[in-house]
Amino acid sequence: MKNFNEELDKVMEGYGMVRTVTRERFPSKLKLSEEFVTAFKKEFETQTSPVYTEGENGEQELAREARDPKQVLKEFQKALKFLI
Repeated sequence: MKNFNEELDKVMEGYGMVRTVTRERFPSKLKLSEEFVTAFKKEFETQTSPVYTEGENGEQELAREARDPKQVLKEFQKALKFLI
């Protein structure tokens, strides 16, 4: 068994990182309220748009840059796992 583990380690070193992919799907009959859908869309829009504030001289200043929509969606999906 020790020989097998050593051989496996050699093969793995040559191959590189092994990636496992899991796909998670929400139930097809999941019904969400209109209030939840509206709040979700509003929060997504808030997260993906830049935030401007008024500076001391009255001009707009960028307070926070827009976030990548793909990253925001990934974080939302992670947070929504508790619903299922």
